[in-house]
Amino acid sequence: MGMFNAGDIVKVLIPNAVNTGYDYRLTANAPTGAFVRVTVMNRPYVGVVIGPGDSGLAPEKIKPTTEVLDSKIPECDLIWIQKMAAWTMMPPGAVLRLILNVPDAFGAPRMEQLYTFESAPAVRMTDNRQAVADAFASNDNEPMSASDIQNIAHVSAAVVRAMIKNGTLAPRDFRAPPKQFVYDYHDTQTVTLNAEQAAAASAIADAIGRGGFSVFLLDGITGSGKTQVYFDAAWRAYKRGESVLLMMPEIALTAQFMDRFAKRFGAPPVVWHSNLTAARRREIWRGVMRGDIRMVVGTRSALFLPWQRLGLVVVDEEHDTSYKQEDMGNYHARDMAVLRAKIAGFPVVLASATPAAETLKNVNQGKYRRLSLTSRFGGASLPEIQTIDLRESRPVPYRISTDATDAAPRNGYLSPALCDAISQTLRAGQQVMLFINRRGFAPIVQCQKCGWVAACPDCSVGMTYHKRLSRMLCHMCGRTAPLPDVCPDCGGAVTMRGAGLEKIAEEVGAKFPAARVALVSSDTISSRQSLERIVSKMESGEIDIVIGTQILAKGHHFPNLTLVGAVDADMGLFGTDFRAAEHTFQQLFQVAGRAGRGTAPGRVLLQTYQPMHPVLNAICAGDRDAFMASDMAARRAAAMPPYGQLIALVIEGQKETTLRDYCDALRAAAPVLHGAKIMGPIAAQVYQVRNWYRMRFLISGGATAQLQPVVAHWIAKVRTPANIRVKIDVNPINFM
Repeated sequence: MGMFNAGDIVKVLIPNAVNTGYDYRLTANAPTGAFVRVTVMNRPYVGVVIGPGDSGLAPEKIKPTTEVLDSKIPECDLIWIQKMAAWTMMPPGAVLRLILNVPDAFGAPRMEQLYTFESAPAVRMTDNRQAVADAFASNDNEPMSASDIQNIAHVSAAVVRAMIKNGTLAPRDFRAPPKQFVYDYHDTQTVTLNAEQAAAASAIADAIGRGGFSVFLLDGITGSGKTQVYFDAAWRAYKRGESVLLMMPEIALTAQFMDRFAKRFGAPPVVWHSNLTAARRREIWRGVMRGDIRMVVGTRSALFLPWQRLGLVVVDEEHDTSYKQEDMGNYHARDMAVLRAKIAGFPVVLASATPAAETLKNVNQGKYRRLSLTSRFGGASLPEIQTIDLRESRPVPYRISTDATDAAPRNGYLSPALCDAISQTLRAGQQVMLFINRRGFAPIVQCQKCGWVAACPDCSVGMTYHKRLSRMLCHMCGRTAPLPDVCPDCGGAVTMRGAGLEKIAEEVGAKFPAARVALVSSDTISSRQSLERIVSKMESGEIDIVIGTQILAKGHHFPNLTLVGAVDADMGLFGTDFRAAEHTFQQLFQVAGRAGRGTAPGRVLLQTYQPMHPVLNAICAGDRDAFMASDMAARRAAAMPPYGQLIALVIEGQKETTLRDYCDALRAAAPVLHGAKIMGPIAAQVYQVRNWYRMRFLISGGATAQLQPVVAHWIAKVRTPANIRVKIDVNPINFM
């Protein structure tokens, strides 16, 4: 690692989106990768020394660093930042911002008024107050500042003020000492691996022992014990003195997983996710930087912690689309983990029951090594999976009341065959899960006379009626509106069409009135604690039927859940995305994997109007590989990823005329490409979001095409007007 002396001119990368490094004069000796305090236009930053300066200015005209800090990141990570920036087309400073994302990481903790949550029997626990209570529970009931409470519980300042006034938030006059997240892990040896698990663990152990870059696909059916295999790998890397990241989707960070971790390693995991207090984020970040914290369980952002001697990354549920970041830059955390491992030289384990097409292509080409787990751990049998043809077993209407004012029959969505299976399961004292990946009560609110459809005035999408809120909700921007009594255009009667989660719950209540029912979606689950309450009730047998979206599709083990029903298995099959079939297969396969994980055999029923569709045939036959081979052959023919490269250019503007003029200018400046093409501009599928209008270009080329430099040069030729945002997404997941 290069060393610079006091007085040397060095280039410092700043964590913002508009720089590739500025020159400063060092005030003390510093190695490449050192953190330094600097100012940019009188604004203080902590940046990173990335090399010698090259501005050519006289030393006396170059500002000095404010301070050289006694911390650094490895030089290989500087290479990773540059290569990630080149691939994703994010500025290097924007990538650094993902790492330096903890305010006051190098300063003393902020002195803020802290509060504790105090339960008060006389105070009614509204949804907002329960969300605050859950926020404290998710942070081990440590004192929190008002800003932490608002950010984690997603409540307003008025809610916090009201809770302070009624005494449910009690002020603390001092800042409690930060919790030390330093655990002494050891292998408790409480788990005995079966032959398949032991073979997989041994292969990964050999790679850890050899050192160097390698990638393993831990390919195992749901319930096959993948977790204990990568726990074994984590322990082997950890005991060598290396750091370990176990990365997973937020939805999979369950109490069940935390318990399994603690039982295996003798202490709870250090967990990194979106709902940590500012103080806890600071202490974990600093602990990783010091090398005191060497094992973390976290979501995609944990990849950007300042790791020292990173020796293993596990990407659990590697196919999950939540690994794709789309807010502050566009990157895929799985791919960036592999890139980081390749540069630094350590193994990566990708785990999934339904691997992504990109991963399977790398396996087929010999770049990744597949480790297969083909049987369920503990002897549990695989569920029987069948389709229900809705053309033959048509849902029966139902009534929710015998009252004359509300006794009209309502269209049902549960077929007689599924209802019979539910009845049999309940009689046996077992549990049922019904899956429908659509929130709310009715997705379409429409006039029966003129066809008017309720739409969000700020977004070009329809509003969904939510019975729990007694209002319509826009799922893009969150705007709500009352359900109109009559059509605002013609005065005709308004009807609600389609089925959401709440509509299925109404039908279940009418057809199975004695069953204890719970709803699970992002509308009803406001925190990890509220989800864990549902999970606990499922485990204790207090729930007979759980109706949920994909929140319950992974990460949970319910031994008494023996029937899973997909209410609308066709829902995702015919989207505009070329990945629609793959994503539908993955989702339904994960849902099916919840059934029969205990001693009782499981059964999965998929309601469909397309019983011969290749996706459903593959799920019923358990023939994932044949389906994926067919799907990938179609992509190869169309030169779609992973056999081609796509870059989406989404242009957003507050004025339609400015947006269209800029897009016309881009189209006029488009280069002539060989082996690639530029398509567009066209209106994005969702044309308006929060009153910003959206146009899209799509650039496609072969798998080895170097499209990024071409796109960068093209955009640089056209001046970007004010109130125009240009978003670049390399190999996009979202085509909305």
